[in-house]
This record gives sequence, C-alpha cells and structure tokens, in this order.
Amino acid sequence: MARKTTGNTTTRSKKNVGTIQPVSVQVAPEVPKVSKSTNPAPATANIEEQIRVRAYELYLQRRATAGSANGNPNQDWLIAEREVLSRHSDPDHHSA
Repeated sequence: MARKTTGNTTTRSKKNVGTIQPVSVQVAPEVPKVSKSTNPAPATANIEEQIRVRAYELYLQRRATAGSANGNPNQDWLIAEREVLSRHSDPDHHSA
C-alpha cells in the first residue's frame, strides 16, 4: 500500500555518530567449591524425607481408624516433624 504524502517533505540527514567504546565489565571472583563432607544439604534432605514418610504413615493410620481421609495434613506433618527431630537429637534412640 502506498504512503500518502502531504507535499511538505523534509529530508533527514544522518548525524555523525562517534565510535562506541565497549564498557568494562567486572567479573565476579571465583567461588570456592564446597566439599561434600561440609555440605549440610544431604542430611537436611534425608530428615525432610523421613518427616514426609512419617506424615504419610500418620495419614494412613488416621484413614484406617476413622474410615475416611478427614483430618489435618498440617497436623500430621508437625507430629512427624517432632518425632523425627527428637530421634535425631537423642543419640540413644537413633534408628536407621
């Protein structure tokens, strides 16, 4: 489609643009790698998995005794968390 002109045309001239200088970028220092022996994440993940399993067991027990899935999953999680953390804090009752 053709463009409509009004008769009042102006020509634009290109401005002389200077050369653009690259910006200097600072590089972040190298982060030392943490050895697996000092990384607490696997132990935390293991405890969280134990809590998850125990909370599910509590849910299944409640469902079997009550005959329905009514209940509070948050309460199951809190009870399971308390049980698992108490086992880990008491070295005499630590079980695998």
